[in-house]
Amino acid sequence: MFGAVRVSRTTPSLQALHVFITVVDAGSIRGAAERLHRTESAVSHQLRTLERQLDAPLIERLRRGIRPTALGARYAERLGGPFADIERATQQLFEPVTRRSMSLTLSPVLASLWLVPRLAEFETAFDNLSLRLITTDRWLDLAGDGIDIAIRYHARRPSGPSNRLFIERGFPVCSPAVATTESEMRRALAEGRILVNQAQIDEWRLWRAALAEPLELSRRRERLADSNLTLEAAAQGYGIAMGREPLVFDLLQRGRLVAPLGLDFPTGGAYEVRLRQGATRTDVHQAVAAWLGDALAQAMVTVPAEPDAEPT
Repeated sequence: MFGAVRVSRTTPSLQALHVFITVVDAGSIRGAAERLHRTESAVSHQLRTLERQLDAPLIERLRRGIRPTALGARYAERLGGPFADIERATQQLFEPVTRRSMSLTLSPVLASLWLVPRLAEFETAFDNLSLRLITTDRWLDLAGDGIDIAIRYHARRPSGPSNRLFIERGFPVCSPAVATTESEMRRALAEGRILVNQAQIDEWRLWRAALAEPLELSRRRERLADSNLTLEAAAQGYGIAMGREPLVFDLLQRGRLVAPLGLDFPTGGAYEVRLRQGATRTDVHQAVAAWLGDALAQAMVTVPAEPDAEPT
């Protein structure tokens, strides 16, 4: 295909080279098209034109995405440095007028209860970066969908090699109007209303199984659809919920919820910050991933039990 007609190897345009390394970095034509705000056909046409100009195949088109040829991979690696230098120089010299965009996917409940309260802090740390949120409970294909970073929730902790994991723990929480001491919490658990999160239907059973000694639990139950509704109902004094880190952290910090009993248990779940696999990862990607990881770690500090008040 590429040897039939030979053309002179004039230096390709920067636009064509940018399209090429973006396709390699994104891992798919579609992902590159979304980043470049162009149609898939336009990106494919630019790639084929570049390959004809160089008289060499640069990528292999697969059923799912693309793969660079050996020559294409070397070419992308060599081009990555100069383009990174251009990007860095532009950011340093024209920072006031250049604002970079980065995409992050995470679950809606994690976005609502944990990330949104930290967006102002994020903007302070990365004042020249616009964060595009993609909230879904599905695990998206980062390379195929052109997404930079994901915070993924594992219902069961992965057994194989993985990135830095943040282990989830759970413990009963309620409004201060319901209980503020251990004895009050025990009585509320035995006589009050237990809020059941249908997204984590077994959490109360798992918590009781992890206790060193049996604890009486009320038969009054109210089922709610997700963590958002369950924790808000608890904060309104409607019953006792199972709080999970990091979702419950800010509600505890603001005093809307308390955990006077303690008795936390490892739920078996874990969070992971994952960067998209690609030809290049900039310092900004690494810095954002580190910031998200540190913020998760800070919000996953289990609240100890509060002792009963001394008699007066």
